Amino acid sequence: MSIVAMGASYKSASLEQRERIALADDQVPAALDRLLACEGVTEAVVLSTCNRTEAYVEAKNDRLGVQALEHLFGVAEEGLAEGGLYLQRGMGAVRHLFRVACSLDSMVLGEAQILGQVKRAFETSSTHGACHEVLTRLFKAAIGLGKRVRTETAIGADSVSLSTAAYRAADAELGGLRNRPVLLVGAGEMARLAAAYLREGGAHPLYVVSRTIEHARQLADQVQGEARPFDERYRLAARCDAVFSMTAAPDAVIEGEPLARAREEAGTAGRPCAIVDQSVPRDVQPACADLPGVALYDIERLGSIIDEGMGRRMEAAREVERLAAEAESAFLSWMQERSVVPTIREMYEKGDQAVERELARACRTLAAARGQAISDDERATLEAFGKAVVKKLLHGPSIRLRKEAQSAESFYYTSSARYLFGLDTHPAGTVCNHCTDPSCHRGEGCSKHRAKAAGEAARAAASPAREAKGETR
Repeated sequence: MSIVAMGASYKSASLEQRERIALADDQVPAALDRLLACEGVTEAVVLSTCNRTEAYVEAKNDRLGVQALEHLFGVAEEGLAEGGLYLQRGMGAVRHLFRVACSLDSMVLGEAQILGQVKRAFETSSTHGACHEVLTRLFKAAIGLGKRVRTETAIGADSVSLSTAAYRAADAELGGLRNRPVLLVGAGEMARLAAAYLREGGAHPLYVVSRTIEHARQLADQVQGEARPFDERYRLAARCDAVFSMTAAPDAVIEGEPLARAREEAGTAGRPCAIVDQSVPRDVQPACADLPGVALYDIERLGSIIDEGMGRRMEAAREVERLAAEAESAFLSWMQERSVVPTIREMYEKGDQAVERELARACRTLAAARGQAISDDERATLEAFGKAVVKKLLHGPSIRLRKEAQSAESFYYTSSARYLFGLDTHPAGTVCNHCTDPSCHRGEGCSKHRAKAAGEAARAAASPAREAKGETR
């Protein structure tokens, strides 16, 4: 089996490219169904955040896994780079997930939100019945690594998450947010984080709008804010000094022309206003940045904000890399134990049993030729000789199987070995179905079976002739 991952992040794709493949939470189950419906795919997990959208599959082989992911993202492999997509196979996919889970691949090194997002992606897949033995093991290992990194290293010290970066951007743009009116568009997790920073920073009044007014009320009650209908967002934005938007809408919820009209009607055209858009796809139309007095910060601009705690976290990243390498080795060992190691063991078992059969035959032949049984020492010498030959013959294939266990093609090598050695059709210790001789493993090639089959065919051919003559037994 093969693990394959495909996706796009802030590193590989532009904001426009990420918008095209972004998946809202309620779209993930359908994406999982699409992947599981593809040939050869047995497991799938989809991770979608504001900075990345990627999917992991466990498939019969990496070719089928890649085809399924190409189908999901609507792109052929040769067009991955143009679409800002990356492709990881085998241990490369494992290594990528581990780096994501411990925030080494995040826009803000050390940010804590990604671990919860990886955990929710895994839980969604498990609840949907799309995650089984391999991806369950993989994602539990990634989540465990992420927790260990947070507790054992300084990667999260002085951390600036996307939410803190957003707050700092608006605070710096306006020279402080204390006693300034602020509008929150959205009432999800990111909105709750933003609201907490705004309340702590003294922003007041704090307005909350959401497509579901009840959600807006719940958040407003938590932060001593005021919930308003979603339709009032332009009027409120025109009167506020800062706007934070973080919805899961597929299209912009704040557009340039309606906002310009609202600011003119409110008499605030030209007044400084910081608008922070933390969504992918974007909530705020880029044209808003052209309005006099408006400073627009989207995901890409937030990523360029200087983080004074970066130096300390960069030092901690080396320790995180070491922990990630340990987790990778542990997972590889499990994969080898699960597939390659049993195959090698069965190869040697079958070889040893072949030695035992041929040894018994050789001992009988020698005894007949000499007129007396061979001694125990002679038998031991012959047995050691036979087993040494088996080890010599299987040593090279075993080494290469262990080496290829680290590659995306591991499935091909393991399945080929099992086929060539007949480990599934005629495993070690099985009895020939044709002659019931425990020492025979030749199946259809068994001489006893061929003789028996020939006799049965002759009798079957003679039976109609006997019946014609009236012969009976």
